[in-house]
Amino acid sequence: MTEFDADVLVLGGGPAGAWAALAAAAAGARVVVADKARCGSSGPTAHGGVTLWNIPTDGAREEVVAQSYLHGGGLGDPEWMHRVLEETHRRVGQLVRDGFRFQGDHAERPARVYLDGARYLGRLRRSLVVAGVRILDHHPALQLITDGDGVVSGATGVALRDGFRAWTVRARSVVLATGGCAFLSGGAGTDVDTGDGLLMGAEAGAELSGMEFSNAYSLVPCAAPFQLGGAPGRSGFPLDRSVPFATMYDEAREVLHGGGSGSRAQVFAAIADGRRVYAALAELPEELRAELERRTGPDPTGRVPMRAVLEGTVRGTGGVRLIGADCATSVPGLYGAGDVTTREPITGAVSGFGGQNGAWAISSGVWAGAGAARFARTRPTLGRVRPVPGAGLGARNRIDPRAVVGLVQEHTLPLRRSYWRSDGSLRDSIGELDAMWPGAEFDLGGSGAHRLRARQAAALLAVARWTKYSALARTETRGMHRRTDHPGVGNEWRVRLVSGGLSSVWVRSGHAAPAMAASAVAEIAPATLDRVASNPEVPLSAPEPGRLSSPRGLRRPGPQSARRSVPEVVRPVPEVVRPESEVVRSAPEAAPA
Repeated sequence: MTEFDADVLVLGGGPAGAWAALAAAAAGARVVVADKARCGSSGPTAHGGVTLWNIPTDGAREEVVAQSYLHGGGLGDPEWMHRVLEETHRRVGQLVRDGFRFQGDHAERPARVYLDGARYLGRLRRSLVVAGVRILDHHPALQLITDGDGVVSGATGVALRDGFRAWTVRARSVVLATGGCAFLSGGAGTDVDTGDGLLMGAEAGAELSGMEFSNAYSLVPCAAPFQLGGAPGRSGFPLDRSVPFATMYDEAREVLHGGGSGSRAQVFAAIADGRRVYAALAELPEELRAELERRTGPDPTGRVPMRAVLEGTVRGTGGVRLIGADCATSVPGLYGAGDVTTREPITGAVSGFGGQNGAWAISSGVWAGAGAARFARTRPTLGRVRPVPGAGLGARNRIDPRAVVGLVQEHTLPLRRSYWRSDGSLRDSIGELDAMWPGAEFDLGGSGAHRLRARQAAALLAVARWTKYSALARTETRGMHRRTDHPGVGNEWRVRLVSGGLSSVWVRSGHAAPAMAASAVAEIAPATLDRVASNPEVPLSAPEPGRLSSPRGLRRPGPQSARRSVPEVVRPVPEVVRPESEVVRSAPEAAPA
């Protein structure tokens, strides 16, 4: 056992974790960063680009906030958006002063800043070294540790490059920055995004929020076959290189998505029906065209086959719920930053792909690091600590983790399971995933690499269950959450759903999302309002009849068929859940017969 001592432990070495560590070090804390792979060289950011909000302090900022609030289905928080815009603008200026240069037109003061991900992370790693931060590469964390009062006091894990030797960091506070969960869907860099931080946080008592908004998909070129059962498909193409503005068509050359307009629902429906979908090669970015030709050679047909990749909570919204402006969680001593946390206050019910996610990584990292450093100063000494018990940590491995991962992927990756949702399909998924949980909790484990794979499988299963239960509870269509049996937006559902639980998953309605002043919305340019209202991917009012109807071949179950498909384990979920109810789903023994 290798032991370390720190004031602040940061789990995760991506952008959010790096900014958290720098902020904590700037506050005088002794900081350790433990990364699952190599800090500065792993994760989605390292394999693509980063987009950042960079809106100056003028009238444009109000319009951006109002537009984002509308796009997010009214679930965002304008105050948090303003805070993120201010913090990101300040940090972008800091990067410029430190010598970082941006490429492209209007590179001096662009409204959105585009960064090369690998270069950006490399710069952050060098800054960590200069700041005196201790970096533990290839040190995945497996458990949080707490003191006798339940205050988070560090973490324990294994060192991959040292024969899986166990390590422990005793710290006065911890920042979770482990990234989201992409369910090993094959996106470049998402092999490390397996929901470990979400599981560790929930086991320590943290609450989650917005887990129903975890079903964003990208379209990427089919560069390699995809495999189930825990072997991530190596497409090699970053999620941010998806091609939303290229013309899409099927094998009959029927146009499904015109360049720059319309919804991708047609494209996803065609893929779900088993049809091949192609993008026009000439309309792809030059860099992507060159890479495709290098891998597969020139394509005489001028088309590129595409596939849908689930991005989960990486580009989605759900994550650990934060309770304060310093990004503290509901567990004392535990803070959150980046994709492991909920981004509902910033993006609402939609993906933060347009610059919000990158801005959130910076802002939440700075706030969490500073908050963790302040908390650490209130704990001059640490008493006795113990690891938090968790799933997938048994002494022996009695089931194959690949079986667990395969089941999770069966119920998360297909478009019919996540992009379109219905009462029947959600209850069917919940039944099978719940039935697997006892085995994952008690029969997964082992030592060395087996222990790590078992823990990852348990995390994937836990995240899948939280997303399904939350999606079942929200009986409306809002943002990326699409219910074929509830195609309209419910005005009474402008609330955030909080979830948690392991053996028994629970979901309850949280506080209503903050309303935005009507005057602020009215000041948005009419063209902007028209553009927002015409986006069928983000329904701001009840969609047109049939707009979100089931794709061909996907039957919408009626009440009788839904009841027949519900297994015993999920019967406690009520048929209709209203936001005002305190508990949406409770323990089975407390449910009506």
